[in-house]
Formats: sequence, C-alpha cells, structure tokens
Amino acid sequence: MKQLSLSLLLLLAVTSIVPAQNKWKVDKTHTMINFTVSHMVISEVTGSFNEFDATLENTKDDFSDAKINVAIKAKSIDTGTEGRDNHLRSADFFNAAVDSIITFVSTKVEKTGADTYKIHGTLTMRGVSKEVILEAKNKGKIKGMRGMVTAFKASTTINRKDWGLNWNRSIEAGGLLVGENVDLSILVEFVEAKS
Repeated sequence: MKQLSLSLLLLLAVTSIVPAQNKWKVDKTHTMINFTVSHMVISEVTGSFNEFDATLENTKDDFSDAKINVAIKAKSIDTGTEGRDNHLRSADFFNAAVDSIITFVSTKVEKTGADTYKIHGTLTMRGVSKEVILEAKNKGKIKGMRGMVTAFKASTTINRKDWGLNWNRSIEAGGLLVGENVDLSILVEFVEAKS
C-alpha cells in the first residue's frame, strides 16, 4: 500500500511540473492572408486567399514555444479580377487543380522582443518546400465572448520562382509584367480551443 501511495504521489508531482498545452483555432472571420506583387514594374497588384485553416499550440505564456500549422486552398486566390484569378490558378502559377493546398509548418519561434518574433517554418507550394522566416508581432490576449483570444500580425517576402511559379512576360517599355518578389502580410486571430 505504501508503495502504491508513493507511486501516486510521484505521478502527481510529475504531472504538476508538466506545463499545460494550450490549443488555439483560427477565427476565419477576423483573419486575412494577403499578398502584393509588382505589375509592369511601376504598379502593384494585391490579393488574398479566402479559404484556409490554421492552428496554434503553446505551453509558454509568451508564445516562445508556439507551434503553428497553416493550410491554404490555392484555388481561393482572389485579386478582384476573375480572368487574372483563373490565370493564377492555372499551371502557369499555382496549378491549383493538382497542387491544391499551400502549407506552412513552423519549425522554430525565436523571440526578438517583448512581443516580437521570428517564426521559422517550411512553406510548401506546388510540391516544393522551402524555409521562410516570418517577422511577427503578438497583439496581445483578451477574453472574448467565446473564450480567450490572441492575435498576430506577420509578414515576409518570398521569391515566387523558388516554388516554381515562373511564368512571366517582357513588356515593351522594358522589364517584366509580373515581379518575382511577393510580399506576404498575415493578420490572424486565434480563439482558444475548448477541450
């Protein structure tokens, strides 16, 4: 009996040391995944992805051990022009009929300030996986109607050709129709998942 009681005490002690894991799910109505790319050298086109899912897990209150997973439907690209969107969904760009999901999986979160981070992760598009780093800021935590809410703002710049999005066309005035560098801007709100 003494041995059983000792085992139970040890189990309780170990359990109390292990930090609780918080799980968060994305609030899609308050989240935006946007991009900007140059057009005809002097202008810019902006757009967004309208269908996505994301999860966040952490044990530390400062999110320095956060694990983030994002899945985006490539066909949900939206620049406000149907013809351009259909071209972007084609094999010239995202090949959305075949490579339908774009994913980001974090590999490390590096805390750079009180509420700022470098989020290292793997971005996969068109079957190509490359490391990227997001510059991120945690906007805080607050209790909402559905429980605890936290929000992040993140950005990075990628070269689309690294993922095989190579299509382009020369313009008469010189230069290329579509820029190679794409600026990504993410505003994401997470709600703590109820267990």
